[in-house]
Amino acid sequence: MKTFARSFASRAMAAVALLLALSAHAGDLTFLDVPRVSVQDPAVFRAIFERSRTELVRVAIFGDSQETAPNGWGVHYLAHINAGLAKIYGPTGESNLLSNTTQTSVPYWLATTHASAAIVASTVPTSAVVPGISNAALLSGAKALDDSQRSVFLHDASRCIDSTLNGGPWFDQKGPFVADVLAIATPNSPGIRWSNAPTDGNDPDATAAVVQSGLFTFNRATAAGTHVWFTTPVLEFASRRHLQIALSGNSSRGGAEVVGIRFRSVSAARGITVQSFSDGGLRLPHLIEQFGASGSQLRALAPSVAVLHYGANDAGNGITSQLWRTQLLAAIAWIRAAMQDPQFPIIIAAELQIGGADATAMIDRMPVVAHEIALEDAHVLALNLLRITHEEYGWGPRGAMSWRPYLADTAHFVPYAQRLLAAAFVGELRSSLTIADPSCATSNWADCVRSWGAYCAFGGCAAVIDQDAIELELEWAGVGSSCDDNDSDGYPDLCPPLGAADFNRDGFIDAGDLAYLLGAWGQLNSAADLSGDGVVGAEDLAQFLAAWNP
Repeated sequence: MKTFARSFASRAMAAVALLLALSAHAGDLTFLDVPRVSVQDPAVFRAIFERSRTELVRVAIFGDSQETAPNGWGVHYLAHINAGLAKIYGPTGESNLLSNTTQTSVPYWLATTHASAAIVASTVPTSAVVPGISNAALLSGAKALDDSQRSVFLHDASRCIDSTLNGGPWFDQKGPFVADVLAIATPNSPGIRWSNAPTDGNDPDATAAVVQSGLFTFNRATAAGTHVWFTTPVLEFASRRHLQIALSGNSSRGGAEVVGIRFRSVSAARGITVQSFSDGGLRLPHLIEQFGASGSQLRALAPSVAVLHYGANDAGNGITSQLWRTQLLAAIAWIRAAMQDPQFPIIIAAELQIGGADATAMIDRMPVVAHEIALEDAHVLALNLLRITHEEYGWGPRGAMSWRPYLADTAHFVPYAQRLLAAAFVGELRSSLTIADPSCATSNWADCVRSWGAYCAFGGCAAVIDQDAIELELEWAGVGSSCDDNDSDGYPDLCPPLGAADFNRDGFIDAGDLAYLLGAWGQLNSAADLSGDGVVGAEDLAQFLAAWNP
């Protein structure tokens, strides 16, 4: 049932793609007309990532629900990007910024959290908070779990969203570790109480014994609205497995404005940390329209490079290539102004095809715009994920058809596809920037994450990668199998026709052929006339069912 439903959905989307192909202008350039990676000087971006061998490099991904993590459709994607970069550059020494949300069964990357209920309305406008961050005005409270913002640091990767990542060498294990808390000064700013109550578990635990505590206070001369970092002393494990930090205000009347907390290794200030600053439903212009006052917060978070990963929501909203270009340039300018760096590096990552003919047509053209901008700006890199996944995974257009096994619905990616997309993101970046990956010795990164083979499908033979075959439960013929016709009989050797009842000549007598027969019911001189009596009817159906061989 699962295979049939997914296959039917794929065929339905293929029909949409065909209509798109017929309506597109012949002269339009698409993602297939521009390189997989466009960059003037690869050395500029290679230097950024190579710095992570001796210092911390932070990658900020701005996008929509496809990139939202941990509480969204990008949680597997972001986890595997982080892990993929750690395989190249070694364990990182800094966690993501953890804000006041509850993330336990669906954890942050290397952390779980529990939101405090002891809060009041924040005095910081939402436009001054970057996407994906839950700014909280914390009050003082009792010792109940809901009265503190709690964060458990899973430096040993004991729980990841994908269990295959559990226990991986993603974070420095030596330490010692501290916690950095980002807060915002307000008039008469209350202090921030912190405590360390280590735990053996993976989840926040209000019953764990406190072994350290303290109070962060603002300098009275600090102007309201200023972002301030506070750092704990070296944190003690007290023979427990994980550190757990609880944050609360020290006043029951005014809330302490806390942006979030990071854990950091004192001895290993190096590696790469990738964090999502994304939110569901966002379009590219929303970055400025809804979050335009958050520049000072972005600057305080100090990313080293920003990724613009929009397009899914933009494409179906009547956008043109020229308008997309204008909006990309505006977003780039906003980020650079926020970072006070006119050459701040930007990566533009292309979206994959989704449902809807209008959206698909525009998504196909978006990489062309990114390519043109990269050729004009030496500090922009365009990552054509649409072409990369098309060529390495077979996703997207197949002639007049389209193969989209990666979709969970009309716009979001299933977990295994997020994993493969992350491999494409990391693999193509390191390949184009000539960065060695000790975990993959092949010349093509994709050979380390997928294998090609073939299967007999409705309408004939199709080449697919092993990951798609496993997910869709296809009768895959194995690594290296193909749709070649070596005996020149007009049919793939893998899928010879089974006889007259195999109307579509795909090597099976199944539902596809039954649909053909029923569609020809009552017709004269049809290939479905198995009995030879001149008309398609009950006798033909009986012979067909006798030959049934799905």
